[in-house]
Amino acid sequence: MQRYFMYPDIRDDLLVFVNDDDLWEYNISTKEISRLTYNMGVVTMPRISPDKMGVYFRVMTGKSADSSDIYYVSLNTGEISRVTYLQGRSTSRRMYTSVAGFTRDGNPVISTDAYYPFSSPMLYELKNNNLYPMNLGPAMEIIYNGDGILIGRNTVDMPHWKHYRGGTRGKILYSDNGRDFKIIVDLDSNVNSPMIVSNRIYFISDHEGTANIYSCDLNGKNIKKETDFNEYYVRNARSDGKNIVFQMAGDLYLMGNGIKKLDINIKAPKLKSLQKSISMDDFITSYDISPDGKRFLAVSRGQVYSSGISGGPVFNIKKLKNQVSVFSKDCIVSYIYNEREGKILFHDFNGRLINEKDFNDGIIRSMVISPDGKKIAIGNNRFSLYILDDQLNLKKVDESESGAILDFSWSGDSRLLAYSYPEKKYFLSDVGSSSIRIYDTVNDSIHQVTTPGYIDFSPSFSSDNSYLFYLSKRSLDPVQDELVFDLGYQNITKPFAVPVRSGVRPPFIETLSENNPGDYDLNNLDKKSTAFPVDSRNYEALVAVDNGVLLFHFPVEGYMKYYLFSNEKRTGKISFFDLAKKKEEDYEDHVMDFSVSLNKKYLLIRKPDSYIKKNTGDKKTEEIKIKNISIMIDPVDEWRNMLYDAFKLIQENFWNPEKVEALGRKPYEKYAKLIDKIGTRFELSDLIREMQGEYETSHSYEIGGDITDVKSVPVGKLGIDYSYKNGKYIVDEIYYGDVSNENEKSPMLFTSISRGDAIIEINGVKLDEKTNIDMALLNITDPVNIVYEHEGKLCSDYVMPMRDEKYLRYRAWVERNRDYVHKKTDNRIGYIHIPDMGMNGFNEFFRLYSRESKLDGLIVDLRFNGGGFVSQLLMEKLARKRIGYDIPRRGVITPYPEDSVDGPMIAITNEYAGSDGDIGTFVFKQYKLGKVIGTRTWGGVVGINPNIRLIDGTTVTQPQFATWFKGVKYGIENYGVDPDIYIENMPQDFLNSNDKQLDEAIKIIMDDLKNYKKLNID
Repeated sequence: MQRYFMYPDIRDDLLVFVNDDDLWEYNISTKEISRLTYNMGVVTMPRISPDKMGVYFRVMTGKSADSSDIYYVSLNTGEISRVTYLQGRSTSRRMYTSVAGFTRDGNPVISTDAYYPFSSPMLYELKNNNLYPMNLGPAMEIIYNGDGILIGRNTVDMPHWKHYRGGTRGKILYSDNGRDFKIIVDLDSNVNSPMIVSNRIYFISDHEGTANIYSCDLNGKNIKKETDFNEYYVRNARSDGKNIVFQMAGDLYLMGNGIKKLDINIKAPKLKSLQKSISMDDFITSYDISPDGKRFLAVSRGQVYSSGISGGPVFNIKKLKNQVSVFSKDCIVSYIYNEREGKILFHDFNGRLINEKDFNDGIIRSMVISPDGKKIAIGNNRFSLYILDDQLNLKKVDESESGAILDFSWSGDSRLLAYSYPEKKYFLSDVGSSSIRIYDTVNDSIHQVTTPGYIDFSPSFSSDNSYLFYLSKRSLDPVQDELVFDLGYQNITKPFAVPVRSGVRPPFIETLSENNPGDYDLNNLDKKSTAFPVDSRNYEALVAVDNGVLLFHFPVEGYMKYYLFSNEKRTGKISFFDLAKKKEEDYEDHVMDFSVSLNKKYLLIRKPDSYIKKNTGDKKTEEIKIKNISIMIDPVDEWRNMLYDAFKLIQENFWNPEKVEALGRKPYEKYAKLIDKIGTRFELSDLIREMQGEYETSHSYEIGGDITDVKSVPVGKLGIDYSYKNGKYIVDEIYYGDVSNENEKSPMLFTSISRGDAIIEINGVKLDEKTNIDMALLNITDPVNIVYEHEGKLCSDYVMPMRDEKYLRYRAWVERNRDYVHKKTDNRIGYIHIPDMGMNGFNEFFRLYSRESKLDGLIVDLRFNGGGFVSQLLMEKLARKRIGYDIPRRGVITPYPEDSVDGPMIAITNEYAGSDGDIGTFVFKQYKLGKVIGTRTWGGVVGINPNIRLIDGTTVTQPQFATWFKGVKYGIENYGVDPDIYIENMPQDFLNSNDKQLDEAIKIIMDDLKNYKKLNID
């Protein structure tokens, strides 16, 4: 049986590796093999202890394997123990928290970002169950070599971005004395897996093409290529100082006296590839209700399931991968695609195939059946609109250059198709322009209903076909920002009606004459719209039903909890507008979304914890027991489909069609032939990442998914630093945060515990060398009783631990820097830090900018900026030039424009500033706002749509939107932005608690201040 081997390590004849998400031991000489773990989660990155008595390894838990900790297994007894309680963050591309190496005493060194505000792992020595900071700065690897020390900075395996050359590329640093480090290996590529063999440094690099193993001397000179593979990348190499092992294409290789592939034969089933039962509801991507209101269908894990509303057998259309599935009058219509074809399938209600139609123009994203069941409106990802008739004739009726046409509705007589036509679309936001059009199937003509320039959407014909209703974002009424001087638009959407027949009057205007509907009159529709007599709201959808209109709307609320990969469920309300009464009424609360039957008689409504059927006429409701339905899945079939799906999405969405055409099917075929080796969902992730990496572009991610059934057990956090001294756990630092932020309320805020106190006991558990504070807080989510020693007296207090203390640590980091700048400049220079270009970074900017911009100069810290999309908004604020003042009789003089900086500015950046952090750094330079100091940025500026999912919920992103700038064109991608003054904080700077970059920024801006001519009032 073929296997997919990963993460080898070696000491003499002892080899360990990962397969089937578990840790295995193999004797190279005797070929004996044994399994060391079973179903702990996802095991990765094993490291054999120097004494060969055991193996340290990382275990990732949680459904998407997003939590990491280190465990140890004894090779003598097989006993397993947990050695860290960090819950380090993990994603498939950035697996933080690992064993970086071993000290001269044989203690493991842990690399983790758990105690740092940013995604930059630091080194900690694990000694007697406690972690001690080594203060060497960001590092993933450490090797002791006599008196010397090697450090691998950013030396991570990057299969998802091959030929990476940006600022965060791996580098190797070396010190002969363990204190003064120099960068000795810094190639025009990523460097990873550093090792030392016979006083030469070995490492993996792809600077000459395919990744191979290279070596150099201890000064980084005399580089020599040691392997010469051309098809697959050499990855995850380890050495015991004599031999080297590595993985390639799911196989393990031994490199000593020559290179050989190891023939490892595991006689055990791939248990995680067996069929299993899951809850259908956990993976539903779309659903519908039949015209008679008696059946529902749901697409879950790429398959269509249908059953009675009140129960009964569940029929399954076993076709992967179903994208869209809807009820017609007498059948179920579905769209699937696989590596051979795309098809529209017609099944009866028992799941029997009755007809089919090929469709290979991209991927269908939306289908709407006409009321007579004879036509299907189809929108695809290539911005085209099709109609398929009952003779299976397919006709393209419109296409857009700006966006996909996915929002459409049929008239009741099945003649007219109304749709929202994208006029203009920007990838950074939903703001664009769309108009309503009508396609007349009888005359084969398109008619403009609304004028371009606004956002018109959700068209729906009245039940008598006299009116077309739609929503439009055009009721402009600005709202003043409550924090800064700015205006914005919140509730600007209203429903509108336009008559589409002759003899029909506007519905909300009192007239003496009655409606006398005639034939369709589609001329001059753009002049006939009338707004509903309702207030503007955040309307999301409109559906016309008998006697009225259903209006779905959401409350205006902050975006933080829904940002990016959030799992928060947004809910809104459905209201009913009675056309006779001309009045809006409440209809249904707590609605996530809904589907309407073909005849508009029934709704299927999804709520956070239930599904309900609701009659649109008498409003009668019935709960549907969807959550009780279990389904069987075949992981092997799913994995094959998901690998192809990831490839198909790249073909459709990758920004550069020339590159897609040049590579063709090669990336898929290269890794599809390895699919029989894999036996777990995580091993599939590795294949997908390697395939995505063939396109050599940023933001090629595979995130989340149904990786493991092993749940992550929470560890409570107290928001403190502590150390073990003289048999007691001493509180060295308390992080209080900003009490105005919910995620920054320190557990210690309302206690009497102080720095220097000793924590003796937690919830009755006595702390000692073997039981530390984190261990005592395992699986703690409720308040705990802490016994502590204060000035020699025992005291106790109750504390509510928190789940994540990173925000506390971030606030302390910012305030420490701000206080340092103020003190060093006699309060003349302000300081702000922007952690990302998303919601959090936007907040952080405005939290401090108004205060700090009033000083004589400003340091803008962009280091560790995680990207996002708001850089242009923030740079616009920084670019304001002060030209005057508002002078009141009493009170404070205000600059014009407000919050403008009248003084020099300087930006600090580093290799961890990326994506929109790259762009922010570049724009700061381009706008000539001031000098930029630090290191070259990450270098990834091809944007993505983070909302595309595979059938198990995995997010896959395709580099979709390239970024071009004057002066550098496409040059930021896979390079980064160079600072004006290059300064890198080295390990010795961290050892000495120096921030060389911040110190240089202060020095330069104070020099600039001497020559700056301020705007003074005459």
